[in-house]
Amino acid sequence: MMAQKNPGSSVYFIADAHLVPHPDDVQRAHEDQLLRFLRGIREDAEALYIVGDLFDFWFEYRTAVPKTGARILFELYNLVQSGIRVICLPGNHDIWIGSYLQDQVGIELPGGPISVEHQGLKLFLAHGDEFRTDWKFRLSRAVLKSPFCVACFRVLHPDAGGRLAAWTSSLSEHRMRITGGRNIDSLRDLAERKLADGPDAFLCGHFHLVTHETLDGGSLIVLGDWVKHNTYAKLQSGRLELLHWESSAQE
Repeated sequence: MMAQKNPGSSVYFIADAHLVPHPDDVQRAHEDQLLRFLRGIREDAEALYIVGDLFDFWFEYRTAVPKTGARILFELYNLVQSGIRVICLPGNHDIWIGSYLQDQVGIELPGGPISVEHQGLKLFLAHGDEFRTDWKFRLSRAVLKSPFCVACFRVLHPDAGGRLAAWTSSLSEHRMRITGGRNIDSLRDLAERKLADGPDAFLCGHFHLVTHETLDGGSLIVLGDWVKHNTYAKLQSGRLELLHWESSAQE
C-alpha cells in the first residue's frame, strides 16, 4: 500500500537530465547527483514534475526499450511506490515517450503543456521547445512527430536508431548554443501573455538557462538542467524557489 504524504509537503520541478546509455565520467557525475536529489526529496515530496528531456533519446519499440538511465528509473519507481506522484512531460529529445514508463514505473504521462494547481498557486508547465521561433527547429520537430517518421524509425535496429539519435542530438545542442539567447527573449514575451490568462507562474526547461524572473502578472522560471547546473524548483508553503542541488549540503 502506498504511503500518504503530509498536506504541507513540497512539490519539485526538474528538467533536462538528458540521460544517455553510456555516460562518460562527467555525465555519470551529474547522474549521481540526480540520484542523490531523488533520494533527498523522498521525505517531504508530494509530487515531482519532470518538465521534458529526462532522456537524451528515448524510443519504445514493440519488444524493446533503451537501456538508458536504469538507476534513475529505479529511483523514480521507489518514489512512486512511496506515494509520491511523478509526472513527466515530453521534451524534444524524448518526444517519442510511450506507455512503458507509465505501465512499468508508474510515471504519469499527461503530455504537455499542462496547467496544474498546488498550494493555492496556478502553474503553467511546458518543456519549452514548443515555443522556439527558429524555422529549422520547428520543421525538424514537425517531421519527428509525424507518423511516417515514427514508422520509418521502427524498421531500424535499436542500436542503429541510437547512433542516429546521438548524431541528431549533437546537432540540436549546436543549434541551441546559437539560438538560445534569441529564444529566451521571445519566451519572456510569451510568458507574460500566458500569465495574463491567470497562471501565477510559468515554468519550462529546454533552454538550459537558470532563470527566475518576475514579470507582469507572475513569475517565469527556466529550470536549468542536470547536464551542467544541477538545478530544480521547489514549491513549499506557497512559495516557489529556484535552487541548486549540492549533495554535501543536503545529505
